[in-house]
Amino acid sequence: MPILLLFIAQWYLSLFLQTFFQHRYASHGAFTMSKNWEKVFYVLSWITQGSSYLSPKAYGIMHRMHHAFTDTDKDPHSPSYSKNIFDMMWKTKVRYTAIFEGREEIEPRFMKNLPVWYGSILNSRLPCGGTYYCRFNCPCVYFMAP
Repeated sequence: MPILLLFIAQWYLSLFLQTFFQHRYASHGAFTMSKNWEKVFYVLSWITQGSSYLSPKAYGIMHRMHHAFTDTDKDPHSPSYSKNIFDMMWKTKVRYTAIFEGREEIEPRFMKNLPVWYGSILNSRLPCGGTYYCRFNCPCVYFMAP
């Protein structure tokens, strides 16, 4: 039961941080916070979201572009210009990666007041995946169990 409660708490905290930090703060600039608080929310987002973590800067840019170009061919994730949901998600992933890695030229209006703090270090899909794998498949886990 405690494991289930921990899982549920982590899930809801990750949803809160996605909404509060990445969506309302990074994308819409709905409020301000100090650089120290930004760092706190970066780390909390990274910890709770694990392998599904998205850079707040890249997320903010992409979401601003989505609002500016809704359902046009410039919308970074419009279902109107995709064959199916999988095609749309793949195009979104490719576009997000290009933005994250700085390979896509971004209009200056989408770059204002974005949180930036070592986004490339916090890209943790491989470390999180390795941790998940080792936690459940590593033989040492069985020897360390009480």
